[in-house]
Amino acid sequence: MRDHDDFGALVGRHRPRMRAVAFAILGDREEAEDVVQEALLRGFLALATLRRPDRAGAWLAAITANLARMRLRRPREQSLPFDVVAPELEAPVEEVRHALASLPPTARETLIAHYVEGLSCAEIAARVGSTPGAVRVRLHRAREQLRALLPAFDTVTEEVEMIEVAVDDVWVRIAPDHPTRLADERLRIVLLRERDGERVLPIWIGPPEGDALTLQLHGEAMPRPLTADLTTRLLEAAGGRIERVVVTKLEEHTFYAVVAVAAGDDVREVDARPSDALNLALRAGAPIYVDGDVLDQAGLVGESAPALLDQACERIEDEGVVERPPPGEWRPHSLELVTAYRPALGR
Repeated sequence: MRDHDDFGALVGRHRPRMRAVAFAILGDREEAEDVVQEALLRGFLALATLRRPDRAGAWLAAITANLARMRLRRPREQSLPFDVVAPELEAPVEEVRHALASLPPTARETLIAHYVEGLSCAEIAARVGSTPGAVRVRLHRAREQLRALLPAFDTVTEEVEMIEVAVDDVWVRIAPDHPTRLADERLRIVLLRERDGERVLPIWIGPPEGDALTLQLHGEAMPRPLTADLTTRLLEAAGGRIERVVVTKLEEHTFYAVVAVAAGDDVREVDARPSDALNLALRAGAPIYVDGDVLDQAGLVGESAPALLDQACERIEDEGVVERPPPGEWRPHSLELVTAYRPALGR
C-alpha cells in the first residue's frame, strides 16, 4: 500500500483498537495515547511495506503493542530516534527530519521531546516549567506547523485532545419576587457547547467577568474599556494576536485555562482563569477549545439549559463545593439585567 491519502481512513477505523491494545499493556490512558501517536507515525513511515491492506488493523495493532512493550522496558530518558525503522525507509525519515529542522525552536523541541524522547505532556511541562495543558496547546500548534510542511502527514498528527466549543450563553438566577433582581448576586455560569457534539460544559465565573462576557455577547461596548477590552487593544497595538484559548484542566473543582498569544512566528502560552480567557477570545474572535479529558469529566448532555444548570449545581453541592442556589428561575443574562443592577457600569 503506497497511497498516503488512504492512511487517514485506516487511522479512523483502527485507532480505537490501537488505543485498547496500548492501554491493555500500559494501564495508563495518557501513556497509551502517546504510544498510539508514535505508532501512527511509524505506520505512516512504513506504509510502503504494507502488502496486504486487508491486514492493516492487525499491522497497526502489532506496531502499537511493540512500542508499548518497549516503553515498559526502556528507561524514560532513553530516546527513540525516528530512524529506528527499516533501512528502505531512509528517504521518508530524512523528509521528517528536514521538516523538523525547519520548525521554530519551541515547536521542534516540543515534538522531539514528545515523539523522540517519549515524554508525556506532564513530563515536558515539568522540564520547561509550564503546565500540561499549556504543553498540549504547544504540541497542537507544532503538529499544525508540521502538517504544513508534510501535507501527507496530516492524518497522523491530527490532535484529538482539543475539542472546539462555543460560548452558548451566561446564565443567572432571578429572584422569584422581582424580574430584575438576582437571587444570588455572586452567581454567573457560562455554558460552553461542543461544536460537533451534544455536550455542554458549565463553568462558574465571577460577576465582573460574567457581566463583561454578557456585554460582549450582545455586541455592547462601554464608554470606558473594560479590562478585557483594554488587554485586547494593547495586544493588537503591540503587533500580537490571540491565536486560541483552551480550558486545559479541572482540579479540585477549579477550571484552568491557557491563552495562546502569537507575535509573528512565535507563540507563547499564558495561564489564565477561564473567565478572563473567554472574554479575550470573544473580543479577538479566537477559537475556544476544551481538553478532551475535561469535557469527559465535567461535560453534561441535555436539551434544557435550566435542567443542565440544576444538574451541575446538584453535582457540586453533593461534593460539598457550594451551597444550593437560592430559590429562583434560571435565565440567560441580558443587557437589561446588567444595567438594572449596575446602572453606573462603564461610567
